[in-house]
Amino acid sequence: MKQIHVSVVSLRGQTVTRFTGVDPMRQDSAVEIVLSVPETVLATYVVATTSPPADPAAAARRAAERITEPLRGAVLSMLGGPLMTVSVVPVGEAPPLPIEHLRVFGAPPQRLRAVAAATHFVVCRAVFQAGWPPAHEWHARAVAAGIALDAGGEIVDLFTPQLLDPDAALASLPGPDGRTALSRWVVVPQSAGDRGLWMTTRGLGRFGLPELQVIDAPPALARPWTSALTGIARALTVRWAQAIDRVRGEAFVRIPKDLTISAADAVWAYGDEPGPEAPRRTAAVQLRLDPAEHPDQDSFLTVVPPDEYPSSAGEFFAGVVADLFGAEPTTVRYAPADERMEAAVATAREALPSARSRFLAGEFGGERHLIVKHRLQRGEDTELVWSTVTAWPDPRRLHGVSMSDARIDPGVRTGRPVVVRGPAIVDWGVWIDGEGIVEGGWTNRLLTQD
Repeated sequence: MKQIHVSVVSLRGQTVTRFTGVDPMRQDSAVEIVLSVPETVLATYVVATTSPPADPAAAARRAAERITEPLRGAVLSMLGGPLMTVSVVPVGEAPPLPIEHLRVFGAPPQRLRAVAAATHFVVCRAVFQAGWPPAHEWHARAVAAGIALDAGGEIVDLFTPQLLDPDAALASLPGPDGRTALSRWVVVPQSAGDRGLWMTTRGLGRFGLPELQVIDAPPALARPWTSALTGIARALTVRWAQAIDRVRGEAFVRIPKDLTISAADAVWAYGDEPGPEAPRRTAAVQLRLDPAEHPDQDSFLTVVPPDEYPSSAGEFFAGVVADLFGAEPTTVRYAPADERMEAAVATAREALPSARSRFLAGEFGGERHLIVKHRLQRGEDTELVWSTVTAWPDPRRLHGVSMSDARIDPGVRTGRPVVVRGPAIVDWGVWIDGEGIVEGGWTNRLLTQD
């Protein structure tokens, strides 16, 4: 018997009916995922201003005139019907804006102060059907951007939530060919955990989808996995829209859980044109539906290795990056057993307690990581490898993720968790995505000297 759970949610005056759950009679968990299709999806943009328009409807029409065709006509048409509303609300009569969330998503302090000083909110709402095109998002953002340029003020995208620059908001809209960069609608926040990074998308819900997530991604792969996850989001959005078009009006759609993505997906997601090799650089991933356990929580599509993948999850993350963007070359250097190397190791180890204190104080995260070089021993063979630190509760040992494959130990592989004992550490450094070691790395400096 089909089970459909329906909840009616009031979002700032707009009622939206959402379908949740899955149809257990139709889902073949071996090959597919069944996703519920929201009856409607909602976009809400707020312009926080001290100069609200006297006539919101007229201000919205003027804002639409800033847009090129064919989007201009579509916005004006939606403004003339029940699917889009523009209203002015005194700050004291409106729900508070998510200031702390805006700060987390990178809002500068001076712009937050401008939001706090606003006397009125111009609220632009639009509702539409799930799938593609997301007309509710395009139209509401276009009107909010135009009003902000005319009246002055800060645009708040309540879905992310984040502050938008009016000109950048207009630039994010589709051009005459209908194309837009998905990265301007979907962001990838991340947070550190004891075994790696938790990375999610924030924006797929605009189209009616659950958000994507990866769990325990290697910290050293944060930047390429941001690109990979955005590319996966683009490929998933295409499948989602196609599935909805095939069964328009139904409460559920089915999509294959195995997904092949290409480097071209990531390039397109950022609004660029892929080169001839990009479509041929592909990676296989699998999606697992993790439904929310509580109505106030989010459901996720978790990116996991395919069923037949033979290695660890960390190696899967590294393999996807190598397949899509190419593997980083590995350089083997042989360390001299001399006084200079002994002095470099002694200097690093003397500063190690300070590095641990900085780690425990939360100094590292995002694109800035603490890494350690540690000794592997097998018989008479010795090898030094780098690992990213993910947890260090005990000064005698730490938990990390290997940044490379070890030659003498097949258990140490790129992306695989490792436990490093204190006496094995010979160096440490501060590593930034795209820049490399920017602090520490005494032995590295010695090895790279001419």
